[in-house]
Amino acid sequence: MARVQLRDTTIYFQDGLAGTGTVDAAGVAIGASSCPITAASLVLNSTVTDQCPIGARFTFAGDPTVYTVTARTPTSGTTTDVDFTPIKVTPAAVTTDVLTFLPQRLEIKIGEGDVSWSETKEYIYDRDRDLLDTVRQGQDQPMSVDMAFTFEYVTASTGNPPTPADALNNDGEASEWVSSSSDLCEPYAIDVVILHCVPCGTDEDQEITLPDFRPESLDFSLADASVSTSGQCNATRATVVRSTHADC
Repeated sequence: MARVQLRDTTIYFQDGLAGTGTVDAAGVAIGASSCPITAASLVLNSTVTDQCPIGARFTFAGDPTVYTVTARTPTSGTTTDVDFTPIKVTPAAVTTDVLTFLPQRLEIKIGEGDVSWSETKEYIYDRDRDLLDTVRQGQDQPMSVDMAFTFEYVTASTGNPPTPADALNNDGEASEWVSSSSDLCEPYAIDVVILHCVPCGTDEDQEITLPDFRPESLDFSLADASVSTSGQCNATRATVVRSTHADC
């Protein structure tokens, strides 16, 4: 069995955006790059539930292509129209077709870096008259995660994709990212997604998710052109799915 190699993986930071909306009466023709949204149909789990974040990803009913929002109208308040990329492919979207919103995602450039994580368990060993007797499961232990990736900019300029630091800190061009935690009263978190595309043979690809990661340190090095971060996930184990992945 071949070893996993970083060159066969793609690593993403991903938020927890989810929700739906419906296409307005004008519809969306094949080749179009904007979509009217029926008033009051847009319901998201973001802070402003009827305002579509710039960078949101979505699909049209009956169309598996994932589109990304590049602009919205109006710029604040209830969103009634979005511009998106790439242009609409077949089929055309008609009135009341459902838009399904997906988590916002940023691909991370690893360079000479790495991603590693540790899953640990705590056991309590009971003794009977000083001799080992029974074993009990102790407290859950959060996964610890360490990452190092390429340092380009600390924060993105307006209108550009967020930087990794923006995504980790929920600010700058990632200020509209939604926590990956189901409890939005908890501190902001993201999912770290590792997509391993098997380069040969018939083995299935694997998608590894390190859920609800919160960075506890963020270290920048100009000399090494790198950023390193470490923190913990509010989970005991990574989530791993094996399948023939559409993005591979």
